[in-house]
Amino acid sequence: KYPHIKGINFDLPSVVAHAPLYPGVKHVSGDMFTEIPKADAILMKWILHDWSDEDCVKILKNCWKSLSEKGKLIIVEMVTPIKPKVNDASSNIVLAKDMVMLTQCSGGKERSLSQFETLASDSGFRRCEIICRVYSHHVIEFQK
Repeated sequence: KYPHIKGINFDLPSVVAHAPLYPGVKHVSGDMFTEIPKADAILMKWILHDWSDEDCVKILKNCWKSLSEKGKLIIVEMVTPIKPKVNDASSNIVLAKDMVMLTQCSGGKERSLSQFETLASDSGFRRCEIICRVYSHHVIEFQK
């Protein structure tokens, strides 16, 4: 639909080695803790919840360095509610997923909006905003 838009699939070498070819998508292998390819926008889906706050700040600082002057980091993650509603399926899913992260990922967790705002600020981003929500998943934008 938008052939003029080019993208980079950035992942570990073992993942990129098996990535299918798509028009306009370049596969680049690397380590997000070391360096991230230069871009106007970066999309990270279900990445940050795997990592501690300290590791997230390392990743996000690398994103900040890689983005253009008016670049945006787009994050897709669950956001924990401030006050979970007892009969709200979305709240229950997020809290259950947080328990999974607690038991399966050392330091990983689902985060509240205020926790994402702190990560953004600690990484050099000036703004953190939820753009939209679909069920328990949120699209969050960090701006330089």
